[in-house]
Amino acid sequence: MNDTMNETVNQRIKKLRKELKLTQNEFSSVITISSGQLACIETEKRVVNDRTIKLICDSFKINGEWLRTGQGDIFLEDKDSRYNKIIALYDTLKPTYQQFILNAINNFIRIQDGE
Repeated sequence: MNDTMNETVNQRIKKLRKELKLTQNEFSSVITISSGQLACIETEKRVVNDRTIKLICDSFKINGEWLRTGQGDIFLEDKDSRYNKIIALYDTLKPTYQQFILNAINNFIRIQDGE
């Protein structure tokens, strides 16, 4: 993601979504806005408000300064986009499915430890 300082916040949001390999539906679901609203943001038909920026930064651990201006690192803590995608997708699941995922991970760990 080079030369992001010359891009608009809207363009950076679209770039971020693609970097995370999320569809508009997945991304908008995580940040709790409609996919139509996200589409309008990405096509610059809608101004990005502070609430949306905060939702994106909190949901994906994104540097707000980068999102607003293009300066600095994209991710605050973990730069591994696969980790961020997993967390974002997990958060969209119903609690019963979240528990299923946690049980599966624990089973995989037990299997791995037994190898």
